[in-house]
Amino acid sequence: MNRAHKVAGLALLVAAALALLIIQALWRPFEFHHAPEKPQVYDVHIDIDRPDAIIDSAALSRLPRDIIRVPLLQSLLTQDFVDYYETHPTRLSAEGALRRFAFEHNLDWRDSIIRQIFDEPARVLLWRSPDRRLGRWMISMRRNGIARLVQAIGNVAASDSQLSRIARLPDGTPVYAIHLAIDHTLIYAAKGDRLVIMSEPGMLLDNANEPIRARVKTVMRMLDGDADQALRSYGLDHVPPVGNGHRLVVSVNYLSFGYQAFFTGIDALRFDFAPAANGGQSTWSTWALVAPDRLPQGWNSADLWHALPAGPAACASLPVDWTDAAKLLAQLGDAGRQAAPVLSKAFAGPAAVCWYAKSSLVAPVFVARISPGTQRDPKQLDALRQAMGAELFPQAIGAYEAKADSQEGYRRLPVQANRDDAAGVWTWMRPVSALAGTAVSAGAPFARQLSTPRYFPVTLALTPRYAIFSPDARLVDDTLAVLGKRYPALADTIAPARLAGTVAVIAPSEAAAMAQREVILALPPDQEPIFRNAANTYLFPRLHAFARYPPLTLSLPDAPLPSRAGWVKVDWHTESGK
Repeated sequence: MNRAHKVAGLALLVAAALALLIIQALWRPFEFHHAPEKPQVYDVHIDIDRPDAIIDSAALSRLPRDIIRVPLLQSLLTQDFVDYYETHPTRLSAEGALRRFAFEHNLDWRDSIIRQIFDEPARVLLWRSPDRRLGRWMISMRRNGIARLVQAIGNVAASDSQLSRIARLPDGTPVYAIHLAIDHTLIYAAKGDRLVIMSEPGMLLDNANEPIRARVKTVMRMLDGDADQALRSYGLDHVPPVGNGHRLVVSVNYLSFGYQAFFTGIDALRFDFAPAANGGQSTWSTWALVAPDRLPQGWNSADLWHALPAGPAACASLPVDWTDAAKLLAQLGDAGRQAAPVLSKAFAGPAAVCWYAKSSLVAPVFVARISPGTQRDPKQLDALRQAMGAELFPQAIGAYEAKADSQEGYRRLPVQANRDDAAGVWTWMRPVSALAGTAVSAGAPFARQLSTPRYFPVTLALTPRYAIFSPDARLVDDTLAVLGKRYPALADTIAPARLAGTVAVIAPSEAAAMAQREVILALPPDQEPIFRNAANTYLFPRLHAFARYPPLTLSLPDAPLPSRAGWVKVDWHTESGK
């Protein structure tokens, strides 16, 4: 396999992680809870015109198989991944219901017509459900064979216990509910050769089983073949379709668990799959929906990579709008409200977050660059130290410690402040008891005051150029060592020409080591012998195969960012150092 093919395969790393989340929604969203006879409709709160994810696919059933065609993913996933979705109980129950309709009502269907439902060109819109997965969805598809099948189902609706008409659209189009099981119900509407399927009655109806006006309009537009507002909301209405492949779009708000307010300059990520042609290789391409008006200082990350330690498991550059981010501090009480105006002016450019195998998945290190104006003004630097170290850190960091020698009403261990005048570095650290902490309590001078055998040494450091924060003091110390030229920088392992545009770094060997250690900690052999044995047998060999791949970087193109919101293609590269 030549280098170009390897790079194409490696480029799928993040695409795969996102695709796996989205793939979970292809059949698992059928798993919701409604009564079988007359569906009990619960409140379903979604923005019908702004889904959390979109799948455009030439054939939904082919998507899992296309994912594992990529060389990298062939090391991570097996045929079992494909088989899971092809034999998932809910998909089988849907097929079984259709076959029963055909048998009991003497409908002239062949299995090819039934399979056609899962092989259709389709658009899937997905929203998060209360459990935070992409558990609510709407599918729009078109083909004459399906129109025949849907018409036949409608003709038997009145006499079938598993099928019922629950509503009519304003143009008279009926809406049917199919009860797959006691807690599995989906609804659909068909018009001409178009079909729209929804994951639950609440996607269209309110608690009184009345159609919700805005959602009815969206469904009717889909049935009439009009352009989808969901595509327009992601700037895709003028983007050419993927032909015989797949397109996966997922909002950054969903991927960031709602923390997009810290980096509003990115709206979504997109992954396009092009099937092999003329004996070539199937490829995925990666895109980012960038909003330049929310990137007031641009997206140059070179300074961050020079400050961070080499050898991370994963890093990402976050294009923070510091004015917007500072507004969130108001939720942290008086100290946050007072610090907000100081912080909004004190920082510039993107921030970075990195995970290291020596630490924990829950303890990354964050680095932000202090603005040039603040660097040059001693008064502004003093105000920043006062706001962050003396006021905000003591108020926001810490947990109740029952054994703490504290006179405060909310008992916490004291903040340990240190100052290095020679280097111009200030640090603040507070121990916080936690079973998943990165440090062992035994041997610590404050061990008797801690509530658990482990703790987080939560640390903040301010240098003349950077602010550094981590729940693990070791990562802050390593970052300070980089700035003091005592430890290699991450920039030393990235091609110099790509430093400014690199927005993500992944080291498979370090990421695999971290993942394996986290699994081992979560599955003690004396408490979880079955799952631990399964991890040893199936997961760890895959992680070891993944670890053999070289480090990867995701970089923006050399061209300037667009003047207005739009999709920017980003490229994956293998890195071997300078």
